Amino acid sequence: MADISAFPTLPRANDSELISDGGPILTFIASGTILVGQAVCYAATGVSMTVLASVAGTNTKPVGVALDNVTDGEPVAVAMAGCVVEMANADDTATIDAGHWVECNDNVVGGTINEIDFTASGATVTIKDQTIGMALDDIAASGTGRVLIMPVPLTVGNAS
Repeated sequence: MADISAFPTLPRANDSELISDGGPILTFIASGTILVGQAVCYAATGVSMTVLASVAGTNTKPVGVALDNVTDGEPVAVAMAGCVVEMANADDTATIDAGHWVECNDNVVGGTINEIDFTASGATVTIKDQTIGMALDDIAASGTGRVLIMPVPLTVGNAS
């Protein structure tokens, strides 16, 4: 697997980044540059109503998906749980299957996703706290597709 090197310009597949507003849309303040379609999260230190482009593994938790291109300190509309949005696959070789859970990826471009691997391993349960939702489309490598936002932690069983 190899990471994409730049976040794609969205929307690609539809007229609007927000495909369905089945959930709330809240306004946050951007910490850094955020692009349309990027998953956003609170920083590890947590500042009230302030989000940044999500990079998994940096002790952050996803909140939703940005609906605007913004720079540091600007307000950004964020689609929350229940909304359907277009998101970018972090990987230029792996695909994402429709109906599978997706999580924020550690790609440094920020705000990208990958399919969650539910293969049991080790002696303890693994918490998937970077879950952002479920893919509604088959998403090609380096591609984009629709995702139902559901940022809830999931667990992967152990192999014992």
